[in-house]
Amino acid sequence: MRCALANHLRRVRQFCRRDDGVALVEFALFLPVFLLAFFVIVEFGRTFFSFQGAVSGVRDATRYAARTLDSDVCEGETDGAGAVINISRGGSPDVFYTIVERNLINEVGVLPTNVRLRRVVSSYRCVVSEGTYRQAEVPIVRVRARLEIILPLGDVLELNGRPVLNNIITEVDEESRVFGL
Repeated sequence: MRCALANHLRRVRQFCRRDDGVALVEFALFLPVFLLAFFVIVEFGRTFFSFQGAVSGVRDATRYAARTLDSDVCEGETDGAGAVINISRGGSPDVFYTIVERNLINEVGVLPTNVRLRRVVSSYRCVVSEGTYRQAEVPIVRVRARLEIILPLGDVLELNGRPVLNNIITEVDEESRVFGL
């Protein structure tokens, strides 16, 4: 009996001294952390790319409005209070929403989008110039877009059935002087 126990102890010691497969165990421990970090980096890159597309779309929509709105839209405004007037195109779909949305579509592919366009509001206001413009009342156009940014892993990470990371709601706006046609 004593001999069998000594034999087992000898085998256990030999097993403990061997280091075959240590690299495989270390790799198995490191791989999930590495993949998670890589996934988060890629998703934040995609989210940033989408957000920049929305910013570019708002800028393009503002430029479009500055070129297509009549430059004499403020003539006859005597008080110069700068009241904000919404720009509407009647019953047709909003052209400014379409311009911003078109820039966001560049990101759509196989994977779901991380930035959602909620609303686009276009307006202009009349500002009394102090001699720096050729007109007495200068129209300034403004396009504002409301965006919802879905954070990477936001749907996966939950604590007691409630999301840990909430979506971010932000607005992007741009102003430009109206030059007209």
